[in-house]
Amino acid sequence: MAKRSGAVARKPTYGAATRLARLLLGLQGRAHGWSFAAVQDELGISERTLLRYLAIGRRELVDADGQPVIESVRRGEQRFLRLSQATQLGESTVYQVLFFYFAQSVFQFLDGTVIRDGVDDLWERFLRSVPGAQRARLADFRRKFFAVPHAMKDYGAFDATLDTIVWCLVYERRMRVDYGGLLGAGKSHDFDPYTLLMYRGGLYVLGRSHRGRKIIALAVERMRRVERLPEHFAYPSGYTPEKHTEGIFGLIEGPDTTVEILVRNPETHAYLASRRLHPSQRFRARKGGGWVLSLTVRGTAELRYWILGLGPHVEVLKPAALRAEIGAMLRQAAGQY
Repeated sequence: MAKRSGAVARKPTYGAATRLARLLLGLQGRAHGWSFAAVQDELGISERTLLRYLAIGRRELVDADGQPVIESVRRGEQRFLRLSQATQLGESTVYQVLFFYFAQSVFQFLDGTVIRDGVDDLWERFLRSVPGAQRARLADFRRKFFAVPHAMKDYGAFDATLDTIVWCLVYERRMRVDYGGLLGAGKSHDFDPYTLLMYRGGLYVLGRSHRGRKIIALAVERMRRVERLPEHFAYPSGYTPEKHTEGIFGLIEGPDTTVEILVRNPETHAYLASRRLHPSQRFRARKGGGWVLSLTVRGTAELRYWILGLGPHVEVLKPAALRAEIGAMLRQAAGQY
């Protein structure tokens, strides 16, 4: 029996062969990939065993050119197995078209803008690239992939504004923004745009305002006038939108605050626990009943309105100031009924 690095090599077994066959069959129906965790759960094996199967597959399962038909890819923190691109080209194209369409449908609120026009043009070109033999698989895709818009902002009247913003982002040009307040009053900003981002169905531009010499977020629909300025700016190497928004509950910054919220019933707990509300979120069962949700956030301005939306199903335990503020707002609301 051959040995490797002092260890006895494992003999292939009927069970292992069966699981390898199930792995291949599973990959044929998943052109977009099969996560390591899902494979382990489906086959009832450890990650170590899965890696051994992958090594066997790379060595023994090859195409006519001697290339492995199984490959491993990483997306964020997760690893996926999939058939190699050469092996699944036709299927991959169909999946890519469908995924592209679904991503496009999410941005319905951009109808009538230069961004949506650009995406639609790219979509039509992408669709035409699908081989004729695969087009039948795209039947009814508009009904199979759908997004229900909720409280989306309408940007049909902001096409010229978005065109200027995108141009300044691409060419790193400063712009001047006449920015309106919620009730009409506003300010003028000489502004270096860093990121166009979507948040809760709305568009915002993150960038450096020379008025306050700090990075702020400006809502596109509150920009009354936008013009290009002749000055270029150097895109900051240390900036990332992830780093800037880290820890904020929404977009409005504030002081670091540790919040504890009592979730009173199982339905609300199940609803909240299935969502990523904030990177710091933690749930723990409470002896007297319910669950305590703990968060450490940079500012509570947006958090308080989210809490109010949960009504009687939650109770703020800490901090005392936020608890008092929520209580006063609820009493005022109840007084109106």
